[in-house]
Amino acid sequence: MATARKTKKAVEEVTGVGADFVFMDKSLNILDIGLKTGKNIVLYGPGGHGKSELTMAYLAEKGIDPYVITMGTGMTTDRLFGGLDIPTFEKTGKIEYLVENSFMNNEYVIFEELFDAPDFILEQLKDILSSKIFRNGTQIFPIKTKFIICCTNRTREEFSKNASLKALMERFPLELNVVWDNYTEASYNKLLEVKFGQGNVDPIIPYLLQEYHRGGVTISPRVAVTAYTVYEECGPDSLNFIAEFAKKPTLIAETLKKFQSTLKFRKLSDDLGDIVNKLQANNLITKAEQDDFANGLGLLANAIREIKKLTVSDDLATNHASLIKSATDLYTTLSKKQTVSSVME
Repeated sequence: MATARKTKKAVEEVTGVGADFVFMDKSLNILDIGLKTGKNIVLYGPGGHGKSELTMAYLAEKGIDPYVITMGTGMTTDRLFGGLDIPTFEKTGKIEYLVENSFMNNEYVIFEELFDAPDFILEQLKDILSSKIFRNGTQIFPIKTKFIICCTNRTREEFSKNASLKALMERFPLELNVVWDNYTEASYNKLLEVKFGQGNVDPIIPYLLQEYHRGGVTISPRVAVTAYTVYEECGPDSLNFIAEFAKKPTLIAETLKKFQSTLKFRKLSDDLGDIVNKLQANNLITKAEQDDFANGLGLLANAIREIKKLTVSDDLATNHASLIKSATDLYTTLSKKQTVSSVME
């Protein structure tokens, strides 16, 4: 978490970068720390949470155009080192690399999926980062790299299989698991409002996303935005064709039904609250106030009947029972108030 003491400039920078992202305060903070100290960073965690996008946006705001390279199982020595110098090889038979085209000739570097690269590549990288010099026979190149950000889906523990790889990780002392603190309806709604505009989000999708998480399938922010776009264009049935949703296809229909019940419960609850507020504010002095009070009691009794008839999901059962009890108790209290008022006339 960022410290309480911030300059005005720093606050403005965080606000600017964070405008297109949600729940990324910690990510922005670690990027700020890494850039200021020159300490390399590992941003890890499940895909679709914006690690790469936020990193690029952050550096762009700082006026930095980083060198970006995707590692992975297919990474080769030639590609990591900028490519083989073919003319030199053809003339002399010497293997030299075009290091000016590599990450080593850049101050700011992003390694995508670094931990998926072959071990021998990573061991070479470790030696270069440790010595700050690339050595290949007579070819020597002092690297210019000052700051590296690694974005990966894998954890440090999954990656560090031997002493050499553990030593490489020591060159990346800062790390952060880029995930949300929770995957609730409110969290998804905030994400979608950032992308599609406040007040423009159909509440069924955030609710559905929450229910998938509760069902053991966490929908990433990226997939959530895709799902909402598909839903808006093609309707709820189209969600079955999104891979993550297809893991539990019956949940879509079940959630739609559950959502309607939840919506009705929320509306009845709000209506009941409005009725009670008006009744409690009524002084029962004038004839008009007495008539309004009697009418309000009737509305309250009807609202209680409707709430009792409502079938709710398990997660609303406690709130449902509590609302019925409190509303019934209020009805009894307000009825006594009406009786006392009529006696005192």
